[in-house]
Amino acid sequence: MLADALSLWARLAGAQIRSQMQYRASFAIQSAVMFGVMVSDLAPVWILSRFFGSLDGWSFAELALLYGMVETSWASVETVLRGFENFSVYLIQGDLDRILLRPRSVILQVATRDFDARKLSRIAQGLLVLAIACFALGLDARALGWVALGVAGGTLCFAGIVMAGAALQFWTLGQAQELQNVLTYGGAAAMTYPVSIYAKWFRRVLTYGVPLAFVNYFPALAALDRTEAAGVPGFVPWLSPLVCAAVLALGMAAFARGLRRYESTGS
Repeated sequence: MLADALSLWARLAGAQIRSQMQYRASFAIQSAVMFGVMVSDLAPVWILSRFFGSLDGWSFAELALLYGMVETSWASVETVLRGFENFSVYLIQGDLDRILLRPRSVILQVATRDFDARKLSRIAQGLLVLAIACFALGLDARALGWVALGVAGGTLCFAGIVMAGAALQFWTLGQAQELQNVLTYGGAAAMTYPVSIYAKWFRRVLTYGVPLAFVNYFPALAALDRTEAAGVPGFVPWLSPLVCAAVLALGMAAFARGLRRYESTGS
């Protein structure tokens, strides 16, 4: 069953890639522009590190590690689950009706509907920064394991947030789109920096409300052997995969509930 679903996803995504590659020059230019976003994203981090030496004790290489982890996770979700970001459009225009008529998983169909191959350059960007940061910090196998765990968990967490945001569209018909963007794009931007620099109330939001601290901050502390120095109990980083998996489960449950209450637009 899983193999069949993955095979179908690959075929649908492949069709989208072939369609987008019809205009290769445009595709290449836009991919390069997306890759170039890395410079503008990292520039403020570098400037802060350059003028202040570190940010709350985090060097530029360590900040780049945080950036690489969250960017790889979020870019992966944005590439694979792009359709959920535009879900309100399917509801309003009646496209969901056609999706429901097909004998295939709704999640699978929505995920591949707006697959954007140009976003693959952002995944490459995140991996490149991550690799450079890990090399610069001289991370050993244990530390690299924490980095990999953070990226995997972060992917699950962002997937859950995106699906929960799509679920809200069943009740709001697009009115919750900005909230979804704040939690995803805004959340990824916030996690470029260590949670410790934020106000206490915002640290609580990022830990207990929308648990993005488990995406990269806590795993990075474990990778860098800084949990004790940061005042974080040693068991907290181990909770990252569990918390992120729980976010995904809640997102999927919310989306399933929205589907059950959905009434056709009639269009």
